[in-house]
Amino acid sequence: MNSALFRKNILVFVGLFVCFEVVVTLRNFSVHLGDLQVYYDLSKNIVVNRLVPYHDFRLEYPPFAILTMLFPQLLCQIGDTGFDGFVVFFALQNIIFGFYTGRVAFKIANTFLEESKVQEIRLIYWVLWVISLPIFLFRYDAFVTFSTILVVYYVVKQSPTASGVWLAVGIFAKLYPIVFVAPIIFYYFVNKQYRFLGLFLGGVSVISAFTIVGMYFLVGEDVLSFLKYHHVRGIQLESLVGGWLVLWNKIVGTPLQTIANFGAIHLVTPLTRPLLKALSWGFPVAYLLVLGIIYLFFQKQNRVSTEMLLIAFGAVLLLFLVSNKVFSPQYLIWLLPFIPFLRPTIIYCFAAAFIFTIVIYPGSYHRLVEMKLLWVIMLNLRNGLIVAMLMLALFSMPFLNRININLKRKNIWESSKRIL
Repeated sequence: MNSALFRKNILVFVGLFVCFEVVVTLRNFSVHLGDLQVYYDLSKNIVVNRLVPYHDFRLEYPPFAILTMLFPQLLCQIGDTGFDGFVVFFALQNIIFGFYTGRVAFKIANTFLEESKVQEIRLIYWVLWVISLPIFLFRYDAFVTFSTILVVYYVVKQSPTASGVWLAVGIFAKLYPIVFVAPIIFYYFVNKQYRFLGLFLGGVSVISAFTIVGMYFLVGEDVLSFLKYHHVRGIQLESLVGGWLVLWNKIVGTPLQTIANFGAIHLVTPLTRPLLKALSWGFPVAYLLVLGIIYLFFQKQNRVSTEMLLIAFGAVLLLFLVSNKVFSPQYLIWLLPFIPFLRPTIIYCFAAAFIFTIVIYPGSYHRLVEMKLLWVIMLNLRNGLIVAMLMLALFSMPFLNRININLKRKNIWESSKRIL
């Protein structure tokens, strides 16, 4: 199969899958209404009722997440469109975020890849983005994804302060970008860019300090109340551990109940409490271990490249998904700008994982909640693909210069023919 024919087949598949996505989204749009209603009510409380978040009403989201909801609400009030208009404006806003996330990723690619490989990155990103649309359009995670790719962009552009600022913005919108702090510190340290390291940490610290102090004066002691939200959550149904528990229940028949809270389905079993304790210790230990691999990988190189940093970002993010007690469908959006830079096998795994996710949610989420065997198997296959991606990303680090996986030297379409 030649490259042109392979690309054509990919585009035909994507076209057919888009038709499937349209049907699935229209038939099952109700699964999005809960989150969108929360976004609408939250922003309306601020814009219309002039209430102060965290002080006048409780809020589960970090402060900068609110910014993604205010602009659609303002347009909604100007046009007097109500909730339906808010949904449309919010989706359009996310399309803009998705477009510029891609544009920034392509600019990064242009700094270290040949033009032909940049074109491959473009195609990969847009294909993955289209696959993600049934979820991407209706979650504020699109903004956080945009902020995290800007972090890498400003590292590449040698603007460490701006990189630190955008990382802080991402952290105070979704928290998870905090896992990127250590790889960037390693990047500057190994490259002996100590001044840049100081400027980066300064950017993160200043924005974080201003945000916390500003919120303290605004809302008082409830300044960090949103941190308690994740702490008190249980094991979510879609998480790696949750998938195992449900599958074990189907095989052995162990006691298992579901409870709907925090806007998701959580599992209650005799193993829930010890597993939560294990996860609370497991992630820090695993994260430190992966950081050790990344640091050794960086140190073995004469100079840490952009590609190495992108691989490190992908690895720590995949670890976060695998080891977390919560794994909502929108979490896969976080990986969109980084996956196109990774090895071809990881790209295929990610595409398959997102397709499984769409089939489950919004496809037929009620069947997973009812623990139908086919949907339980699909969930565990999806989670297994994420684990495989993490292993592949870690494996590719020490051998980057020994096996031919660098996108500069390897044509992804040629490798695809061997994989398929």
